Amino acid sequence: MSEKILSIILILFIYNSFQAQYAIKIKKEDNRFLFFQLGQKSDTIIKNKTDLFFIKLPDSLNNNLQLHINNGQFIKTGNNHVYQLIPIIGIKYSHAQQDTMLNTLLEGTCISSKSINIKLINNINNKLILKNDFIVK
Repeated sequence: MSEKILSIILILFIYNSFQAQYAIKIKKEDNRFLFFQLGQKSDTIIKNKTDLFFIKLPDSLNNNLQLHINNGQFIKTGNNHVYQLIPIIGIKYSHAQQDTMLNTLLEGTCISSKSINIKLINNINNKLILKNDFIVK
């Protein structure tokens, strides 16, 4: 009889140890940028059809990103963190996010083409994060 009681106690102890609850804390942090397009999806920019390209830059990446664009520029939208890409043929811009503002610097001219070239660079380690080309019609 005592062996049965010991067995039952042991089984209950093992069962309860598997039922232990653990508290998991999740730190919510959004340190990602997002490059997206509204409307018809395409890598060709056609005015009033497929020209709605945007980038979202979170606060956590302030002072860490540089954007270099040939034949285009990012302009402010109604949202503090979202900027729209517009084609400007023959002009080279760079953008750097400081605090909550995207500072724009006119770098000069570039070879006029029907292609917008975008590079996102991490300022901390000078590594290329994203490179993309878009065709403008």
